[in-house]
Amino acid sequence: MTVRRRIFLFQLVTIVFVAVVVCLMLITLKLTDDFVNRIDGVHSRFEAISELDGLGNNYAEQLAEVLLLGAEQMPDFQLARQRMEDGFRVLAEVTRKEFATLGSLGDVQQELPEAEFAARLQEFYRAIDRAAERVFKAQTAGQQDRAVDIFRRSIEYRLSNDFETMLEDARREERGEVAEELARVRSTQHTVLIAAGTFSVLVIAAGLGLGLTLQHSIARPVRLLAAGAEAIANGQLDHRIQTSRRDEFLVLSQSFNKMAEAIERQRASLKSAQARLEREVDQRTLELRQANDQLLALDSKRSQFLADASHELRTPLTILRGEAEVALRGRPGLAAFRDALNRIQLYAADMARLLEDLIDFTRTEIDDVTYEFETVGAEDVVVAAVHECEILAQQKQVDVQLISRAPKQLIRADPRRLKQALMIGIDNAIKYADRGGSIDIDICRSGDVLALTVRDHGCGIDPAELPYVFDRYYRGTNNASRAATGLGIGLPIAKTIVERHGGTITLAPAPPRGAVLTIRLPVAEGETHADIDCRG
Repeated sequence: MTVRRRIFLFQLVTIVFVAVVVCLMLITLKLTDDFVNRIDGVHSRFEAISELDGLGNNYAEQLAEVLLLGAEQMPDFQLARQRMEDGFRVLAEVTRKEFATLGSLGDVQQELPEAEFAARLQEFYRAIDRAAERVFKAQTAGQQDRAVDIFRRSIEYRLSNDFETMLEDARREERGEVAEELARVRSTQHTVLIAAGTFSVLVIAAGLGLGLTLQHSIARPVRLLAAGAEAIANGQLDHRIQTSRRDEFLVLSQSFNKMAEAIERQRASLKSAQARLEREVDQRTLELRQANDQLLALDSKRSQFLADASHELRTPLTILRGEAEVALRGRPGLAAFRDALNRIQLYAADMARLLEDLIDFTRTEIDDVTYEFETVGAEDVVVAAVHECEILAQQKQVDVQLISRAPKQLIRADPRRLKQALMIGIDNAIKYADRGGSIDIDICRSGDVLALTVRDHGCGIDPAELPYVFDRYYRGTNNASRAATGLGIGLPIAKTIVERHGGTITLAPAPPRGAVLTIRLPVAEGETHADIDCRG
């Protein structure tokens, strides 16, 4: 027999034992429930019969008071009569409930005398009540002696003897019924206990036998497998398990032997793989070292950036504080206040631009910028950027001119981001333009490409610097000569924005003087306008 079948047999015995225990519990609960219901019915009948005993005495007393004291006591007698009627209704109800708890025809037949007794008792009371009516008629006719005689012979005697005797017999029968039910339950309990004990002994014996057999069939193969595993762990890969069994452990032993053979074959390949892995580790270590050097260089570059930013912020802050102190010192006039506020406004604008650069730089570095693309008119975006840069141009007395040779061209873009890139180009052009000069902004199309150009007529750009103008933190040699503010991150940010739109951005000299920034973007699908020469 296989181990699986032994385990199944053991489980089957356990399940049968549990099922029998559950059945015994259910039988016990059923017996207990039946006993409780019967005892409850008997108790209810006993209480109803006892209540009738007291009500009968009260009935006789109230009737006697009517005879002795007159018709004034009639309401009390009527109340006693009503209570007797209620008592008989209660007895009939509990009798019906007791019959409802009976489960077999024999039990019903055994309890029929109780129903007959309730009917006979009520009929006996009806006879007494009719006698009471005769008493009232005799009293009304003035025959007091006859009324008293009827009361004594037909009411008082029958209530004191016959009625109470019937009630006492009924109570005795109820006590006997309780005793019989208790004896029957105890007998059934005894039988159930004997059956449960006998079955438990049998199940325990069967369980011990099956358990010992199962242990013997599992323990030795497990020891052999444990010894084999220990041998393999100690490096004895030639160890094999020998067994003559014909069960699951035979398959397990064969699988173990195959595993040992596979491990032995893999040891050789692992040695060569280890050598190859060491070479790869050396290569990766070299790459990590190079990456670490790059990170150190980047960290140094960031530190320099923070130092430059601190310096750029410290200077306008110092000037702002100084201007405020001068304005608050003494009793300056309105003109002095206006001059101080104008200077404070200019430096505050510089600081605002610097902070915007810092925020844009941070967002670009962490790649947390979201774009919301839609089909927009290129000229609308350019006009919005020019409008927002007018205040910068006014400070330097520079005229910004829009020369749109391709109006109403549609592109797929995020208007706010694209406007930001254009404002960076226009701001750079204003910085390097001559005071009182002009900046030309043009829109033209060539095929499926729309070009936006920003041209200034300033100091221009050295061709040697062109490969570096879109590198972060790079500031050209003309930056110092024109005293232009900034951190060298504007054009890199603009490049990131344009590339996210699927376009390109370039910066080149513009003969005879100045520089031109060109942003090329794909036009929206479905646009069929004719080409416009984009040559300046």
